This record gives sequence, structure tokens and C-alpha cells, in this order.
Amino acid sequence: MNESIKKLLSLQTRDTEVDRLRAEAAAVPALITKLKADIQANKTALEAAKKDLIQFQLAKKEKDIDLDIRDATIRKHTGELNVVKTNEAYKALVGEIDKAKREKSELEDQVLVLMEQIDTANKSWKEKEAAAKGVQDGFQKQISEWESKQQAIESQIQQKVAEREAEAGALDAKLIEPYNRLRQNKRVNAVVPVRKEQCMGCHMKVSQNLLNEIRRGQKMMPCESCARIVYLEEVPQEAKPA
Repeated sequence: MNESIKKLLSLQTRDTEVDRLRAEAAAVPALITKLKADIQANKTALEAAKKDLIQFQLAKKEKDIDLDIRDATIRKHTGELNVVKTNEAYKALVGEIDKAKREKSELEDQVLVLMEQIDTANKSWKEKEAAAKGVQDGFQKQISEWESKQQAIESQIQQKVAEREAEAGALDAKLIEPYNRLRQNKRVNAVVPVRKEQCMGCHMKVSQNLLNEIRRGQKMMPCESCARIVYLEEVPQEAKPA
């Protein structure tokens, strides 16, 4: 294999590693954003459970006030029974007392239902609160891990880029310039093998003339279709039987 090709393949290996690390680093912010959204969704669900509990508690408080009003009405009318002077007034008071007692009984049933709902909602909220802490701590731990990983990747990128630049700096300008131009324009591997008379970059068949030039190895040759720098892939020969 042409020595220039070997040097470019070595450089391309470094560039591929840098590209991989950059893609990995670029994916981290989206992962962190997703984890933060999960934390917020968890908090929202917990707040909704707390809201349900508070609504039941407020409803019970209103019923308790209504019960106090009915009790006061019953006491008031019961006291008035001793001072009324007509039978009609007496019957009217008894009717009001009976009505207040019926309403009180209905309110007591409603309070019992609300108390059950409060117990259920309180239990659900406490369970979600306990689970939410664990879930949120887990999400936060993952965020910290990803942030640390991103810092480590960025540090790796700086190191790999420095190594790459040092290696590229040692190459002849006539060698590195077309290579850099191909990578910048195509965002792909600039150096690819020819396999079975086919460019492995664009998968087009190459001419016999190009194959002959590659075999001579006197200069770097571009693919006639995609302009990538091409070389003949060295296929290991099968061992011959003794």
C-alpha cells in the first residue's frame, strides 16, 4: 500500500474517533433535557395527588360547617317549643326540627364518604410522595452522571484533536489539503478502498485505467465518480496446502 495512503488512513482513524466523540457529546444535552422533563412530570403528578386530597378536605370542612348550622337550628327550634302558644306554631317548629334532622343525617353520610375519600387520597399521596423522592433522586443522579460524562468526552475530544493536529501537521501540504477538503465538503471518509473494482465510497465501478494507476502507486488517485481518494484493499491470501 502507498505510504501516503497509510498516513491518511491513520489520520482518518483519528478523525473518525473525534467525529464519534463529538456526536456522543452532542447527544448528551437532549438526554439531560429529557431527564429534567421526567422530573417535572413526576412533580406535576405529585402536585395533582396533593390537590385531590386538599379538595376532599375542603369539601369535608364545608360539610362540617353545614352540620354545625343544622345542629344550631335543631337546638334553637327545640328551645322554642317550650314557649310557643299555638298548636300550629308548635307543629311548624317540629316540622323544621325534623327537616333539620333529615338534612343533618344526609350530611353525616356525605361526611363519612368524604372521610373515606380523604383517607384514600392521603394514602395515595403519601405513596406517590415516597416514590417520587426515589424517582427524582434517580433522575438527578443520572443527570449528574451524564454531565460528568459530557465533561469527560469534551476532555477526550480536546486530547484527540490535539493528537490529530500534531499528526496532520507532520504531513505534506499536498497530501493533507485534498484530504481536508474532501472531509469538509462531503462529511464522510475521504479515503476508501476499491473492492472488486468498485469504490466503497460511492459503490460505483471504477475504470481499468484507474486500477492500473492505483497499482503503480506513484500518486494518490481520486474515484472518478465521487472524488474520494481510493486505494486497493489488501485481501489476505489463503494459505496454500503443503
